[in-house]
Amino acid sequence: MLSAHEIAALMVLGSLGSCRDIDPHDLAALATCRLINMANARSTASPTVHVTPAGYRVLGAVHRASSVRVRQP
Repeated sequence: MLSAHEIAALMVLGSLGSCRDIDPHDLAALATCRLINMANARSTASPTVHVTPAGYRVLGAVHRASSVRVRQP
């Protein structure tokens, strides 16, 4: 199960694609869950991060869940 910080980090990565200012522990957790792919993580100070298809599915589920909450009276 993802923490609120990890979900927020995934949302930032999904919209901005930048891992700047994201806690490295959150990045590691997302990578362990295979929700992101960190290319050249060891070779540079600022790794290139890509959201995986599984990560986009999680983002879609979060979006659908938040849309349902907004519509409920």
